[in-house]
Amino acid sequence: MLRRVILLSLLAFVVGGGVASAQTFSARRMAMGGVILASGGAGSSGANVAYRAVPEAPSSRWALPLPIGLVQLLADPPEFDTDSPDFNIYELANLLYNPPWNAQLSSPAVPSNDITIEIGKDHLAVDLGDVKKIFPEDQSQMGAVVNGPALGFDIKRFFLSAAPLVYYDNDLSFNDNLRGAINGGEFLQNTRYEMRDQGVGLAAVGAHLGWAAPLMETGDPRDKGTGFYAGARLKLMRGLAYASADNSVGFTTGATLFGSELDANYERHTLTTGPEGGGLGRGLDLGAVWMAGGAEVGLGINDIGTTFNWSVEETWADDDPDTEDIVKKDVDVTSRVPTTVVANAAKRLGRFLVAGDIVRGIHVTTVHLGAETWLNKTLAVRAGAGRDANALLQYSMGSGLRFGNLGVDLAIASNSRNLSRERGLELGAGLAFYH
Repeated sequence: MLRRVILLSLLAFVVGGGVASAQTFSARRMAMGGVILASGGAGSSGANVAYRAVPEAPSSRWALPLPIGLVQLLADPPEFDTDSPDFNIYELANLLYNPPWNAQLSSPAVPSNDITIEIGKDHLAVDLGDVKKIFPEDQSQMGAVVNGPALGFDIKRFFLSAAPLVYYDNDLSFNDNLRGAINGGEFLQNTRYEMRDQGVGLAAVGAHLGWAAPLMETGDPRDKGTGFYAGARLKLMRGLAYASADNSVGFTTGATLFGSELDANYERHTLTTGPEGGGLGRGLDLGAVWMAGGAEVGLGINDIGTTFNWSVEETWADDDPDTEDIVKKDVDVTSRVPTTVVANAAKRLGRFLVAGDIVRGIHVTTVHLGAETWLNKTLAVRAGAGRDANALLQYSMGSGLRFGNLGVDLAIASNSRNLSRERGLELGAGLAFYH
C-alpha cells in the first residue's frame, strides 16, 4: 500500500505539474514578446472580437507559420518503446507542454527516470534525482482556455465561423509532511501524509455568430483621426469530451514504519463522458478598441457565461482496505468555462511601434511588451519581453525581410514550457504575404 501511495503521488505530479503558458506560432508576435499585435494583427481578433472591425493598416499582411521544429523532431525522434533503456516518459511529456512547431536552440535537460528508494528497519527515504526538478515549491496550479483558429466568412458587419475550444484546470496539493519526504527527507513514524488532486477538462467545437463595427470614426485613426470599434461573438458549441476528477490519497504511519498499523486510504470521484454525452454549450465574447492619433487601447472579455450540459458517468471509489467500494451511475451535470480578460495598448512613436498587453487567465496573469521598427523598406527589427505563467521573465528578438509582396519573419525567444520550469531557447519562422 505504501509503495502504491508513493507511485500515485509521483504520477500526479507528472500529470498535473505542467505549465500553462502557450506556444506562439506567429514569428512576428513571438519576436515582440508574444504581445497581442496592434491594428488587428495575427491573433488579435481571437483575443478581442472588436479587432475584426478595425480598418486594415497600410501594407497589411497575412502570415503563414512554418513548422521548422518538426524537421528537428524527425531527425532525432524520442523513444516510444517502453522496453527500451532509452525510453523516458518525461521527454514525451515535454512534447505535450512544448509542441515541436518551433526549433529548439537550447533546452533544459530532460529529467531522467532514475529514482532511488532506500528501505531499512523503520527507515524509508526517496531520492528523486533529476525528477525533483518537476516539483513546484508551492501548490501546483495550471489551467488555460484555448480558442482554436476560426474558419468562416463575413457578411458586411456580421460573421459566421467555426472553431474548437479546449479548457483545462488542475490543482495539486500536498501536505507539508509528504512534500518534505519526497523532496529529500524521510518518511517518519506516527506521521500523516496527504495528497489531493482536483482537475477538470473539456473539448468542444461549434459555430461563432458575431458582429463587429465602428461606433465612431472620424478621419484616419492612425493619423489625426479617431475611431471606436466594438464587437460581440456568440458561441454555440457541441461538447466532445468532458472529465472531472477529485482524488485524495492519505496514509498515516504507525509506531513501526512498515508495521500493520499503517492507516491508508484512497478516494476518487470522477465524472467522464465522450461525444455521446456532450450537450450544447453557449457563451459570449465582448470587445472594444479605441484608436486616436496613432495610439490604440483594446479590451476583450471572453467566455462570459460559457456553460455546457453533459450526460456523464459518475464514479465514487474508496480504496480503503476495509471497504473497497466502487459506485457508478449516470447523471447530468453543467460545467462552466472561466472568463478571461485581455487588455492591450499600442502606440506608434515615429518609426517605432510599441505594444503591450495584460492577460488575466486561470490562476495566472501574464504580461507582454514588444516593439518593432522598419530600418528601411526591406528590413524590420523586433524585440520584446514578458512575464510568463511560471512568473519568469522571458526575452525575445527577431527580424522581418520584405521583398515586394513576399516576406520572411524570424524570431528567437526564451520560454519555460517544460517540466523543469527552466529557460529554453527556440527559433520561429514564417512567411508573410503583403497586400
